[in-house]
Amino acid sequence: MNNFKYVFFDLDGTLIDTVPLILESFNYTFMHHFGETRPEAETISYIGIPLIKHLGEIYPGKEEELAMTYREYNDRKHDSSIGVFLGICQLIKTLYEKGIVLGVVTSKRRELAVRGLKLFNLMDYFAFVNGSEASQKHKPEGEPLLKAMEAVNALNKEEVLYVGDSPLDILCAKNAGVRSAAVAWTYSPRSDLEKVEPDIFLEEPLELLRYI
Repeated sequence: MNNFKYVFFDLDGTLIDTVPLILESFNYTFMHHFGETRPEAETISYIGIPLIKHLGEIYPGKEEELAMTYREYNDRKHDSSIGVFLGICQLIKTLYEKGIVLGVVTSKRRELAVRGLKLFNLMDYFAFVNGSEASQKHKPEGEPLLKAMEAVNALNKEEVLYVGDSPLDILCAKNAGVRSAAVAWTYSPRSDLEKVEPDIFLEEPLELLRYI
């Protein structure tokens, strides 16, 4: 018997390796506007937060202008600058064949999230892709996952697992009342993930099958 009937995934840093491009896009944006970059650790800590909120916190009043530059650069470089983590394609295909309902819950714009999934022939396995537009509140609030559960009529929270690479993902799962899995193939410091106490810690993608 399955432990989970629904497995939802974060996107950046969990399914798709986009973090180098994210860092490059922020560095380009900050250099273009201010002639400076910001610490890599700071930028990584913001991954999972919607772009406008991130930029508004560090450069209030300039977030729309900065977001326009970021998106233009990121969109232009996207398809040639991202990869998929080893084992993810096999994991997603296997979960789908087992009848697990799969979804993506990301703070990225849905349009770009779908584009990334299609690059690696993953889109058809997911029942839905919820981007930042899907909820008014964002990670670490639980609303993104609660909206995801509504999308597939998942009524029993014990049957839902959220897989992510950031402390924000784990806190989102906790605030939604569902179980969480943190991944080791991430740019977030492991110590930061351990502090928020995920229910499961995955060393590599196919390890998730032990819990299904």
